[in-house]
Amino acid sequence: MKRAIDELYEKSIVFHARFGDPELDEYLASLTRALEDADTLHHQLGHLLKHVRATVAHPVRPRHLKDAIERSERVLSRLDAGQHAAASRRAS
Repeated sequence: MKRAIDELYEKSIVFHARFGDPELDEYLASLTRALEDADTLHHQLGHLLKHVRATVAHPVRPRHLKDAIERSERVLSRLDAGQHAAASRRAS
């Protein structure tokens, strides 16, 4: 996702030089911030999930915690798959 953030930032500089539109600048800046926030949340969710798995033994995990872990794993795998697909599209 870092690459997408960098590309968006570079393109916003090009669009600023070409059009000089402050509304477009703000829109692209807000998209960049949203991607940065999503990247941070993805990173933090991965760390949180790792620590929860390491600190709470599987046999004593309450059902709601097991469900939350499974949902988090699915979300992370979808995000990772989406990043891999986007990277392969850019490569081709």
